[in-house]
Amino acid sequence: KLEVAQDAAGDSALAGAYVFLQKLVGGIAVLLPFAVVIGDFALGGDELRSSISAYYYSPMGNVFVGALCALGVFFLSYQYKPLPGYELDNRLSYGASAAAIGVALFPTAEHQAKAWSGEWFVSTAHLLCACILFVLLAIFSLKLFTKSDPGRPLSDAKRKRNTVFRVCGWTIVGSIVLVALSNVVQPPDSLRSLLWLESIGVVAFGISWLVKSGIFGI
Repeated sequence: KLEVAQDAAGDSALAGAYVFLQKLVGGIAVLLPFAVVIGDFALGGDELRSSISAYYYSPMGNVFVGALCALGVFFLSYQYKPLPGYELDNRLSYGASAAAIGVALFPTAEHQAKAWSGEWFVSTAHLLCACILFVLLAIFSLKLFTKSDPGRPLSDAKRKRNTVFRVCGWTIVGSIVLVALSNVVQPPDSLRSLLWLESIGVVAFGISWLVKSGIFGI
């Protein structure tokens, strides 16, 4: 019985660490678009950039890279010791960690890159990592965060959380689809459609993780 109690206490402490990581991940995601945009204007920028990734070439480039690397580390830490029922979460967090760090280490092209050039390969790697990251984040919100114990009825709070998770998840999916469409339709650069769509997706991802952490009381 003592060993069982010790294991339960350890799992409880680890669950608390998971909640702390969820708050960090959510907080970074929600603040990132605002931080790079406001910071760039504060440091001399005179217009919005084409995307969040384009802020790599602004004075906020280190903030952009640092935030993504931090997310990568936190995703990696999210599966230090697998809790019961967290196996899929842990595998997907490995992928999200690699994708987030890939987005940081392989910057988007500053200008239109010549096909098959070194810059083209780097920017293509950036795009692939970003797509993988957004897809995994949508899966977290739609599939993993909405899970519940099949032996227990859903509480009102759980129903509210699931509603938020689904709204956030489908918002991320919608932003992915619209980004793909914008590459085909090519709206005017002045609209900064990619920046807005990326920001909406990133903030939705952050909100879902903050709700998962319980920070909003549900």
